[in-house]
Amino acid sequence: MKDKGGGPLRAIGRLRINFWIAMLLCLLCVGVTYGVTVSQERADYGSDANYAQAMKYLEVKTTLDNYYIGEIDEEAVSSAAFSAMVDSLGDMWSSYMGPSEYQTYQLYSSNQFVGLGVTIAKDADTGGFKITGLTEDSPAENAGLVRGDIILAVDGQDVTGMTLTDVRSLITSHIDESVLLLINHGGSEVEKNVDCRLIYDNPVSSEMINGNVGYIKISNFESGAAENAIAAIEKLLQSGAQYFVFDVRTNPGGLLDELTELLDYLLPGGDIFVSVDKSGEETVVTSNNVCLDMEMCVLVNADSYSAAEFFAAALQEYNWATIVGERTTGKGRSQQTFELSDGSALHISTAKYLTPNRVDLSQQGGVTPDMEVALSGSTDSQLDAAVSWLLYG
Repeated sequence: MKDKGGGPLRAIGRLRINFWIAMLLCLLCVGVTYGVTVSQERADYGSDANYAQAMKYLEVKTTLDNYYIGEIDEEAVSSAAFSAMVDSLGDMWSSYMGPSEYQTYQLYSSNQFVGLGVTIAKDADTGGFKITGLTEDSPAENAGLVRGDIILAVDGQDVTGMTLTDVRSLITSHIDESVLLLINHGGSEVEKNVDCRLIYDNPVSSEMINGNVGYIKISNFESGAAENAIAAIEKLLQSGAQYFVFDVRTNPGGLLDELTELLDYLLPGGDIFVSVDKSGEETVVTSNNVCLDMEMCVLVNADSYSAAEFFAAALQEYNWATIVGERTTGKGRSQQTFELSDGSALHISTAKYLTPNRVDLSQQGGVTPDMEVALSGSTDSQLDAAVSWLLYG
């Protein structure tokens, strides 16, 4: 039937045509939107290669989820993948940290830890954990614990069959609580209540040797190291120190600001530290003219790392101190920590460090002492050599 007057049938035809045009436009819009979304996703990943790798990770993970017959530990799978990615760089100083590891690292960088304030080691005779060190003014020291005491139980739980990691985890799980310890003290078993809390561990200790040699041990260059070292120096000066020995043996390094603050206090005006970024641009830290002009030695060994090495190297290059001990490690790379969205973090090498004379300690293989002295016997032969050098030349 024809509709000569252009009535209802023609209107229906027009509606059908408009419907298909509308559908086509919708599909085009979806296509454009999808294209924009994918382009944005690719941009977010930084490059097509990164995007392809991310998609491959998802493909592998989805295949495991869909077909693997066993149980999947989601956190372990992801952590292993991220750790492997960083490990493949072949850089021993770069690492991936899960959320809990990163929290521990943050505490360490602040020279803080959760616990009782004791250093412990497995005791072969009892199976317990012998206290080998106590932090000054810690809950453990205030509760009357002493070196040699052996922890046998924590809150009624026998620890003699536990590993060191297990007993540390058990203790730290009681943060902000009082912990009941069963202690073997001189052969007798006693109970002690000890608070478990956040503790600041001063990385600097000091004493006067031979009446006029100020000895300063710097355990690391993490938060507070420079301030505490300077305070120790000034206290020893007031007590009559005429010489100084700085001990950075087995010092794992730390924060750049802590290193340069202490070097600025000790050294005269000039360059004290150089950092070179990925593009080759130098950043130079300088010292003012105010300095500590006294005879001094620095003790180093094969476990002196990073900031500890550059501390010794700067004083050596200025002819400001005599370096005594063993050749250092040779770590001349700096790391930055990038926190990720889930609380984990990447700790990766982002620059190389140079001494004031532009020496790369990684290429040089560490700092060579002016006086090479190995530890021997029951006495500290390295410290003895440094004191003898200062007093008698």
